[in-house]
Amino acid sequence: MSDQAIANALVVLDQVWAETAQRPFVQANLGRPIDRLPDIGFDATEARSARGARLLASIDALEQTQLPHDLVLTLAVARANAERMAKEAERYWLVIDPNGVGFMGLFAPTAYCGGLLIKNAAATLAKHGFDTVADVDRYMGLIEDFARLVSQMRERTVGQSRRGIHIPRCQLDRSIQLVRALAAGSSSLIPSVERLTAVGGDQAAQAIAARIRSSVDAAWQAMVDFLSTDDYRAASPESVGLSQYPGGAELYPELVELHTTLKRTPDEVHTEGLERMGALRARMDALFQEIHFTGTPGEYAETIKHKPDWRAANASEIATTFKRYLDRIAPHINSNFNLKPSAPCEAVELPAALTASMTFGYYDPPGPKQPTGRYYFNADNIISSSLSNIAAVNYHELIPGHHFHLATQRENQALHPLRTNAFFNAFNEGWAEYAATLAGELGMYSAPEERFGRLVMDGFLTSRLVVDTGLNALGWSLAQARDYMQENVLLPPNEIESEIIRYSCDIPGQALAYKLGEFYLQEKREAWREAKGPRFDIREFHDAVLGPGALPLPLVGANIDRKML
Repeated sequence: MSDQAIANALVVLDQVWAETAQRPFVQANLGRPIDRLPDIGFDATEARSARGARLLASIDALEQTQLPHDLVLTLAVARANAERMAKEAERYWLVIDPNGVGFMGLFAPTAYCGGLLIKNAAATLAKHGFDTVADVDRYMGLIEDFARLVSQMRERTVGQSRRGIHIPRCQLDRSIQLVRALAAGSSSLIPSVERLTAVGGDQAAQAIAARIRSSVDAAWQAMVDFLSTDDYRAASPESVGLSQYPGGAELYPELVELHTTLKRTPDEVHTEGLERMGALRARMDALFQEIHFTGTPGEYAETIKHKPDWRAANASEIATTFKRYLDRIAPHINSNFNLKPSAPCEAVELPAALTASMTFGYYDPPGPKQPTGRYYFNADNIISSSLSNIAAVNYHELIPGHHFHLATQRENQALHPLRTNAFFNAFNEGWAEYAATLAGELGMYSAPEERFGRLVMDGFLTSRLVVDTGLNALGWSLAQARDYMQENVLLPPNEIESEIIRYSCDIPGQALAYKLGEFYLQEKREAWREAKGPRFDIREFHDAVLGPGALPLPLVGANIDRKML
């Protein structure tokens, strides 16, 4: 190993980290006070891409054979970040990554693109401290910056329109509804009088409220006005999918690789999805034979909905159900994991502004200002169905899924900051699905209803391999996707609609990561088991996967192979 090579690598890593630390997702993790929100305008994106290209060249110029293994892994994370940055400008009018985590959003006014961006920006403002009058001035600046961010969402939408890229008709009304809901939430940007006690209380609150009305509310209204014009609606296509737009057919395979970190073509992914859906149907048939049920999956789901023990009347009862499943797996953790997070976790209700656009919800990791990992669930959808899939969702989202991975990664002081804040969709979602399957192997789905719920979730996520590729690469219509999911996935029509619109109008390709990531980890575990024989200890395998933090799957595999010997 060369000291000079290590020193050169550390200099480059510091440069990449300086860029990465500016991303909204990372800023939220760090909990640092900031004076400026992210810039998603085209000029800033071009400049960011140029910096990314320079960083990429610097990384590729390093002599990595002279570096220790862990430093090589960190450089791989740095390279992935730099490469994504370098491509932002050329992809700008088709997809953007406003949160800096690789969730490439097709249109800004959608839930997982601009919706999460605004949620993160609002969370940043909610952490602003007010100790002196100067803090009020800085907050006023952030309010103006928030309005600028909203305006940039509109400007990109206008720019897309000029290039013939319009939000599809099925998404348009949802986008207008989302924008109006986000606009209504602007009142939450007004700090409580208690937060403002040291800087004027009511008077400061009134001044901030006036600034929000004049800047933020006006920016939101401009967005609604543009989306609501007759001309825009007339130009909105009935068809969906990335490939209908200029350059979209060429971009989608890149997104498949970005989200899965694997070199798989859309056709290959589609075919595997069809095959695995067939195997899942056979498993469902076997369950019904075991419990002597002779009806269809839909009829069994309807039966569960009428059982009082599998229904919830409100969000509090849903949260209690999540807690029950956390308690159920607790006695099994030590025998399966050496690495465990110290941060606690919980399930809470999804904010109202996002309920119409998110079928299930999302996990929010612990950080300096929020020490508890939280899964935000869509209470409306759960109340209208049953609790049969809550066990599977819990083990995917909380323990031993997302919470185990993200909390242990952030608590690992041995990792470079690039690694503690690394985000690779295939690893994140692949691990979470691996965890949900592991829970079944540990007997966590003890009741037939829970086993059924896991199979339903498994089928739902596997169907995405078919539907996402169908919509974005193979020319499927919404009707084709709708029919396929209605035949194979037990979701209510409104949730199916929300899902297929998410794949085709919001974050194309992202949904492929879940199952392809899980399949990869399962295959590596079985290879580890075969290599170790009687010395196999699942805790060591989990150490090899979780210890380095999130990595592209090929590097996860190489790291596992290295430790398997």
